[in-house]
Amino acid sequence: MEVQQIKYERTGGFAGLRLSADFKPDELPEDQTRPLLDLLDDLDFDELPEQLTAESSMSDQFTYKITVKTSKWEHTVVTGDASAPDKLQELLQMLDRIAKRRKN
Repeated sequence: MEVQQIKYERTGGFAGLRLSADFKPDELPEDQTRPLLDLLDDLDFDELPEQLTAESSMSDQFTYKITVKTSKWEHTVVTGDASAPDKLQELLQMLDRIAKRRKN
């Protein structure tokens, strides 16, 4: 899968802070790009439901919105702290680190 663009946004939490990143994977160092693309592939990202949110959301939890764009498709997934499966949690942590680095 050739990913052209990734948009990531984390909102909510106790202080209502927003963290976001909008980037092309080839802008990242190779040691970040490969694990990120492998994980997206492993997750079958384009097959995930658009809404992965729990009925009873925890107060002060973060909400995450991830959009991945390739030459063939664009897919957005919205999830929360409590409702994201383990592999997706791993992706969220990775995107969080990338967004924090790009902010500085």
